[in-house]
Amino acid sequence: MRSCQQIRAARAIAVSVLAAAAAVLTGCQKEAPPEPPKPKAISYAPKPEAPPPPAAAGADGGGADGGMARKTKMVAPTDGLSLADRMAKRQADEKKLAAELATAEKERLLKHDRTKLPLHTSTFAFIKKTRQQYDDLEKKLPPDKEKAKVAIDKLRESLQTPIKAQAKKMVAIDPTGGNSNVTTDYDVMMNALANDYPLALAASVDGDKAALTEQRTELDRRTKKIDEWLAELKASKGKK
Repeated sequence: MRSCQQIRAARAIAVSVLAAAAAVLTGCQKEAPPEPPKPKAISYAPKPEAPPPPAAAGADGGGADGGMARKTKMVAPTDGLSLADRMAKRQADEKKLAAELATAEKERLLKHDRTKLPLHTSTFAFIKKTRQQYDDLEKKLPPDKEKAKVAIDKLRESLQTPIKAQAKKMVAIDPTGGNSNVTTDYDVMMNALANDYPLALAASVDGDKAALTEQRTELDRRTKKIDEWLAELKASKGKK
C-alpha cells in the first residue's frame, strides 16, 4: 500500500503536467496567423528605342564605301555628234531597218507567188473579163430605165456561178493565208463584181453616178497593183 505522502506527490505531479499542457494549448491559440505571401513583383523590360532614320546617302560623307559618298558620273558621248544629229542618225537607222525588213518580206511573197503564177494569170484574166462584160452592157443599155435595170440584174445572176467557181480555184494560190501579195485583191474584186458593181451600175441608170465612180476607182487601183505584181513575178521567174 502506498503511503499518503506518495499519493499526494503523484497527484501534484499530474496537476503540474496538466497545467503545463493547458498553458501550451492556450499559447498556440493566441499565436497570430502567418501573413500571406507577398506577390512577386513583375519586372518589365524597357521598350527598345526606335532606331534613328537612316541618313541620306552622302549627307555626312559616310557610307559603306569607307566614308566616301558615291556620285553618278555623266559620261559624255564620244561620237562628236550634237543631240539633233544623233536623233537624225537614229531615225535614219530605223528607216534603213524598216526598208530591209520590207525587202525581205517582198522577197518572201515573190518566192511563194512565183510557184503559183499560172493560177494568178487565170484568176486575174477572169476578173478583167467579168468586169468587161458589165462595161460592155452599159454601152448598149436600152433607154427605158426599168428594162436597163432588168438587163443588169440578168447579167449579174448569170455571173454568180462562174464567180463562185473561180473563187474556189483562187484559194489554191494561198490556202493558209499570208503568203501571197494579191489574193486579198482578187477576193475583194470578185465580191464587188458579184454584188456592189452591178448595183452601182443600176443606180447610175437613175442618175446616181457616185457609187459607180467609187467602184471603178477601187477596181482600177487594185488592177494596177496586180498588173505590176504579175510583171515582177514574170521578170523573176527563173529565180528560186
